Amino acid sequence: MTLLDAVLSLSEAPVRDEALQRILRALAQVTAADALSVLAASEDGSVGVAAQIGLSPAALGISFRPAEHPRLRRATLAAGPIRFLDPSEPDPYSGWLLGSAGEINPIHACMAVPLRVQGRLAGLLTLDACDPHGLRGLRDEDARVFAGLCAGALRLDAGLAPALATTEAGLALGGAPGSPALPGRSAAMQRIEREIAMLAPLPVPVLITGETGVGKELVARALHERSPRAGRALVIVNCAAIPAQLVESELFGHRKGAFTGATAARAGRFEAAHGGTIFLDEIGELPLPAQAQLLRALQEGEIQPVGEDRARRVEVRVVAATNRDLRREVAEGRFRADLFHRLWVYPICVPPLRERREDIPALSERFAAEVAAELGAERVDFTAPALLALTQGAFPGNVRELKNTVQRAALRRTIAEGKSAAGRQLVLRREDVDPVAGDAPERPGALLVEPAGAPLWLGDAPPEEPVVPLVETLERARREAFARAFRAAGGNAATAGRLLGLSRSFAYKEAVRLGLVPAPRKR
Repeated sequence: MTLLDAVLSLSEAPVRDEALQRILRALAQVTAADALSVLAASEDGSVGVAAQIGLSPAALGISFRPAEHPRLRRATLAAGPIRFLDPSEPDPYSGWLLGSAGEINPIHACMAVPLRVQGRLAGLLTLDACDPHGLRGLRDEDARVFAGLCAGALRLDAGLAPALATTEAGLALGGAPGSPALPGRSAAMQRIEREIAMLAPLPVPVLITGETGVGKELVARALHERSPRAGRALVIVNCAAIPAQLVESELFGHRKGAFTGATAARAGRFEAAHGGTIFLDEIGELPLPAQAQLLRALQEGEIQPVGEDRARRVEVRVVAATNRDLRREVAEGRFRADLFHRLWVYPICVPPLRERREDIPALSERFAAEVAAELGAERVDFTAPALLALTQGAFPGNVRELKNTVQRAALRRTIAEGKSAAGRQLVLRREDVDPVAGDAPERPGALLVEPAGAPLWLGDAPPEEPVVPLVETLERARREAFARAFRAAGGNAATAGRLLGLSRSFAYKEAVRLGLVPAPRKR
């Protein structure tokens, strides 16, 4: 089996059906329907139940011929959502709808939405209620949103799967040429790739969840770059960095004189993202008044700048991210329930790095290539023990911390070798990447992490050097580190400071104090 065949096999029925069930569960939270189903179209013209909630278990897999069922035939020919108001008209699900006690209930309200992919009928989304008024609360616009998600899930099925492209660092499904790939080969990242492929072409809002540093912004960028909006703006907003009193102005703009300091009218971030995508990072930090405005922007496509009486139309796709438990935030009154349900249509959960360690080598190689470009090195590689240490390491800061570790390791190796990395190959050793190993030399068969209580000296004999006062030892190590950095930087204080993680001015002053560079002449 080729790699392409393996990826295609992941997009077949089990994955498709799981996605459809998640969509139906989300739809069940925002409608009073007693039963929901997705019927997938077959080549012979029939439609079969691919996923369902509220129907008898025996309904799963049953097929219908639309020509034999007036409601199904009308639904397959409809241009959009269609409601069946005549209770005397036969319903294909009669006898299949279960009550709370397991009894069969009659159907009094029914709605269907055709699912189309590339102009072809891919299936139907159906909603049934025992209450004749049970579907009044669901707007046609919202039904279209969920139908688009269902069509995206069916798009992963045979004959409709998007183009698959492989890269060295990961898989990019359904993306345009040059679209970013999410690094990693784990099942979790492949699942996220499939979800991006399904959601990217749709205008629906997306909520990305996960711990700090897992790569939520990278997922947001992939959603934008693989969407029809890729040629328009992607506006990134860190909600946690905006003062509470300025959030509405920052997001929706303001007119001149709207508040103290508003000396000129200003467009907000939503207007800047018109026709494109806005990424609201740390959306859980938004104050409640701004959440109400955001809900209106999502539902009506309207924003109201601070100080203005009239709303403005905007066409923006909203992608949000949070590391908070929004369900708990809703329960404790810090996040609006209606906004939560509007965003929680199909969430993408990015797992922490500790749950997908098989992705660490690919991520490390990607970061090593970035570091090589920054240092001007021909390439940056790892020894096998170094890569093993990274794979086994603990990274509470997730992908962001791993990237910092690789960058720090490259700087350590450059300083240790005492010469610039420009134009040559840099090989990172275990002592460069493993904070436990410190400056211990790489030894064949050495432990990556010494067990608690093990002796500090693992050589054949204890050291014979006399004990030196700590202050003197630290000063000697400091002088050696600065000397190596300035040699590697060719005497340039700015470059030496960058290698040491210090500012240029501090690096220069400290080098003067240590006698490594001449003191400036006094005028």
